[in-house]
Amino acid sequence: MLLIGASRMFGSAMRCMPLAQYAMQRGAGYRPLRALGTTRTVHDTSADDINKNRAPAIRRFWRNVSVGEKDGALVVLLDARAVKTPGGTPMRISARQPALAWLVAGEWESQKEFLGAHSLPLTSLVSRAIDGLSDASVRADVITKLLKYFHTDSVCLHDNHPRVLAELQERHYAPIAAWARSTYGIDIKTTTDMFVLRQTPEAADRLRAVVEGFSDLKLAALERAVMTAKSFLIALALVEQHVSVEDAACAAQ
Repeated sequence: MLLIGASRMFGSAMRCMPLAQYAMQRGAGYRPLRALGTTRTVHDTSADDINKNRAPAIRRFWRNVSVGEKDGALVVLLDARAVKTPGGTPMRISARQPALAWLVAGEWESQKEFLGAHSLPLTSLVSRAIDGLSDASVRADVITKLLKYFHTDSVCLHDNHPRVLAELQERHYAPIAAWARSTYGIDIKTTTDMFVLRQTPEAADRLRAVVEGFSDLKLAALERAVMTAKSFLIALALVEQHVSVEDAACAAQ
């Protein structure tokens, strides 16, 4: 399911080794930042300062979690209370997506004494679709923002050296670019210099038309994937189920 893929991508990305880091460890000629004279200043932050800025913890107030039906849609129930979005809108999931409803319910059931921060990724995606992306103007703004990543997409950057890095880019990037070209009938330019990379208006318009046809939920998944991968093409391949979560995460690194 594409929503699960988008929510899992961040965790998978953290387990993948960045391409440049891998090339460095293979002795490809990269030097550590310390060797280049780069230093980092670490600012101490006391526990009291952190606690002052931390949002109050929400204690679990429900005993049972279930999935019910209301007005032809599925709802997640905390005891007898339906889950709502942060905007206060009842969270209704299509009756055609019972697996999604039960997965959202599973997130709430897995909470311990206190609601865990960032422990409701699917709930967050569904809320984003309902609270934000159901608005036409918000959708248009989000799509425009996401397409900016297409013009600086890492998938379109191909270094000639070091050899190990070039091979990794060919392995992870080239198949995604080839898929996008053949699937959408567009020209995707590649370069060795990110500062001169700019895709054609025709290619961008074609991809805009594709994304405009996405449901609110699918657009929410694409947005999360783009923000995680910092790549429009990797995210698109993920939500279109052309690549796995693990492959997308490794390509993004």
